[in-house]
Amino acid sequence: MAGMGCAEQYNRHWHEYNDELVLRGSLLSDLSWVPIHNDEIRSMNEGKNGRPFRYGNALMVVVRRLRSLTDMAYRTLEGFLRPIFEIFGINVPDYSTLWRRCGETDVSAGTPADTHERIAAADSTGIKVTVRGEWMREKWKIHRGWLKLHVLTDIHTNEILSFVATDERSGDGKHLLRLVDDAAAAGCRIVKVLADGAYDAKDNWNGMKERKIEFVAKIRKNASESSSGGCMIRKMQVLERNAIGEDEWKKKHGYNMRWKVESAISDYKRMFGESVSSKTFDNMVKEISGNIECFNIMKRVAV
Repeated sequence: MAGMGCAEQYNRHWHEYNDELVLRGSLLSDLSWVPIHNDEIRSMNEGKNGRPFRYGNALMVVVRRLRSLTDMAYRTLEGFLRPIFEIFGINVPDYSTLWRRCGETDVSAGTPADTHERIAAADSTGIKVTVRGEWMREKWKIHRGWLKLHVLTDIHTNEILSFVATDERSGDGKHLLRLVDDAAAAGCRIVKVLADGAYDAKDNWNGMKERKIEFVAKIRKNASESSSGGCMIRKMQVLERNAIGEDEWKKKHGYNMRWKVESAISDYKRMFGESVSSKTFDNMVKEISGNIECFNIMKRVAV
């Protein structure tokens, strides 16, 4: 790697790296549902009126993960699962049941609760609502619109700690506190948040101070030193930045690591693409939630 301009020797233990990539796949093909399947169905049907459940939630979580990773049509997914279900003596659900149960199954799009401190970064990206008809929309000037995905990511693990989906007209800054609160509600201990100039708002600075979280956002170059505008913490940051210089200020507060959120977004789009296949907004959010769950499972395996 020295010949490629790297200052230090780059050593990767390829055997361990390959094993960890293989482990990612095994985590997504979880068969822990098999021994509890009958007991779970019995519990789900206890006291239930009407048609009984035939498939447990643990099974449908695995099916939903498979659907997120492969983006199979539900009819194709039914055919794919048929020989696998036969091994366990289970009749495969028809495609309409798969669609309904996958949509009803709750998934955890965040990360498991833990006690270690996290440094997070916030940003947003566009998600297409369809991959079809690009030429027609361009030709006839038809506005289809797109989703805006706001995310809060861990800069060390690249896990997506929380997300908010909106239409393209929604600004970034007003969703920051909700992202932080959702991540905290899931058990994430956030100590610092990095963000670009779109999040440089008084409510965000004050809100982070109330939550006792260090907030580092890019402040515009001509920000006033004399007026706090109801936000003393931001004024102190302006004074410090102007005194030591922007580069030194960024280095001191670790702002140069904000780019890691863009890396996480890029990783997500490489895995799941830049579009959603669902038609309604609620189903689009569920689809993204399922994708993020799979994304975080894979990110928990260090490679």
